Amino acid sequence: MTGISSLGVGSGIDIRGLVDQLVAAERAPQQNRIDRQAERFQTQLSALGQVRSALSSFQTQVRDLAQQNSFLSTRATSSNEGAIAVTARDGADAGNFDIQVNRLAQAQSIATGAFASRDAVLGSGSLTFRFGAVEQDESGAVTGFSQNADKATRTIQIDPANNTLQGIRDAVNGADIGVRANIVNDGSGERLVFSSTESGEDNGFLIDVDSADAALNRLAFNESSTETIITRSASNAELTIDGLAVTRSSNTITDLIDGVTLDLRQTTETAARIQVETDNSGAREAIEGFVAAFNELQGKLRELTRFNPETETAGPLNGNAAVRNITSQLRNALTAPLAALEGREVRAMADIGILTTREGGLELNADRLESALERDPDAVAALFGRTGIVDGGGFSFDSSRTATENGRYGVNVSELASRGRFSGAGIGGGPISIAEGDNTFRILVDGTRSEVLTLRPGDYDSPNAVARELQALINGSSVLRDGNRSVSVSFDIETNSFTVTSQRYGSESSIAFNSVAAGLSASLGIDGGVATAGTDVQGTIGGVAAEGFGQFLTGQSGPTNGLKLKVDGGQTGDLGSITYSRGIMSDLDRILQDFIGANGSISNQTNSLNSQLSRLDSDQERLDRRMSQVESRYVAQFSAMDQMVAQMNETSQFLSQQLATLNFNNNNNRR
Repeated sequence: MTGISSLGVGSGIDIRGLVDQLVAAERAPQQNRIDRQAERFQTQLSALGQVRSALSSFQTQVRDLAQQNSFLSTRATSSNEGAIAVTARDGADAGNFDIQVNRLAQAQSIATGAFASRDAVLGSGSLTFRFGAVEQDESGAVTGFSQNADKATRTIQIDPANNTLQGIRDAVNGADIGVRANIVNDGSGERLVFSSTESGEDNGFLIDVDSADAALNRLAFNESSTETIITRSASNAELTIDGLAVTRSSNTITDLIDGVTLDLRQTTETAARIQVETDNSGAREAIEGFVAAFNELQGKLRELTRFNPETETAGPLNGNAAVRNITSQLRNALTAPLAALEGREVRAMADIGILTTREGGLELNADRLESALERDPDAVAALFGRTGIVDGGGFSFDSSRTATENGRYGVNVSELASRGRFSGAGIGGGPISIAEGDNTFRILVDGTRSEVLTLRPGDYDSPNAVARELQALINGSSVLRDGNRSVSVSFDIETNSFTVTSQRYGSESSIAFNSVAAGLSASLGIDGGVATAGTDVQGTIGGVAAEGFGQFLTGQSGPTNGLKLKVDGGQTGDLGSITYSRGIMSDLDRILQDFIGANGSISNQTNSLNSQLSRLDSDQERLDRRMSQVESRYVAQFSAMDQMVAQMNETSQFLSQQLATLNFNNNNNRR
């Protein structure tokens, strides 16, 4: 302030200090109130931040536990890992199995005759690879062939750009047709070696050559070839499981024991013991982690809301209604039984050994948990996550939505889903001849149209041979493969007709032919054939009509809204019931989100405290302005007083000087 540094000069009083003391004394009550409130609000904000963090950490644990597949797992072991390695997915069939490997699956390999060099020019033409089971005599000569209907015939064009051994090798490998080519020098010259990329008898192959050049024709491997030899025959794996003989095309077997993958590595003299059992260790660890996380949360809430009667001190959130509400709602959710599990031994946390303590925390009885997992693992899973427990057959639980409510719902199917198909006209039995140049067509599968396809010309010994070739050709279409479209082709000996059936179910499933060569149409009975569209499954869930799409039936309203079932059995009528449970974790997640979400009570309290802190900032500004005015008033008042005192001092000094002069003059006059 102007003049403050010279205050008190006139009076000799410490006016600056006096003004500061007076202002401080007047400021103190209101400043203390603001400081106390600001400190309390800041402390509460910090405490609420700790609560939010603790709740968020617990919510993460809750959401992890809701994924019940993460802890209900299956373990598989092999007594001879060197011969049979084994893995199991969750839910695999438990049991003990004795498996002996008598033969490993092999992929076919063939070697051409020797050539002078890798750069030898073989001529132009085409190599056609047909896939299936190759029959041989003792000398290795091809005596028969059965087409693999699931593998399309593939053709590689050979021209001056790729007509050397190296060029052909690269063309075959680049085409990705299921055959790998290599060049090997065995001492007699350079040979092309072709090997199937898949093992199994049905994955052998023949090579037909269409060329006017003798050198290129040396690569042929079929009933009439003489130079290319088979070096390794295609064979299936042969094994016994509990004494039952089985064969598979691959050494990796996924369909022998449900949910179990076997990796055959070598043959065995004796059986290996395969053990598949439920692995509860993951469940125990996950549930122990949940109990620990809840107790950590409760500890933090107790710390922030405590009251110590001895010291009469309270935590920053003591008496906070929202925090009390959090504790109450979480405890209620954890102790209430699930109505959806009515009638089962496991329907509440206490049934699996999760018990509340006197302090409000949780404790786990490991023996009770183990017993529950052994008795009813599905119900244990239903306690924690979204689960559908099926009582019946012909359908399975697929998924649900947030709107789906807990409950037990009957399932009734009035119409099964069907696949679109094309049924040809009768053609008669016996061999079928397909003429070259009159053998092309296009096909629409589920609305996707293929490129122009060419059925291999020649004489087929039976309609079934044509069916296998036709199925392989259609499924080998690059356009249809890209669209994930496929078909099956069969021949009915009773009606003497071909049927092409989509692999997809539902109203979007269909088969249609167009641009069919006249001769091919007549040979296959396409003229006069009938196309039938697929249909969606129809039925009810919980007595309410559900929407069908393919094999999936989905509830559209009421408690079953969003409940999605897959109906893949072969029966209609009442199929049983499904017990759906959102799980306690879903309820906990919702409760937690209500508190820590953007519009939750924690956010509301935080916003309220921030508003009050903003109000205190305004109070502080007003107090500072008022105190500045008070200070200015005191300074003005004391400045005026100081000036008056200074003037009085000056007058006093003047009078003193005058009196002194008078006294001096009087003394001189007396002399």
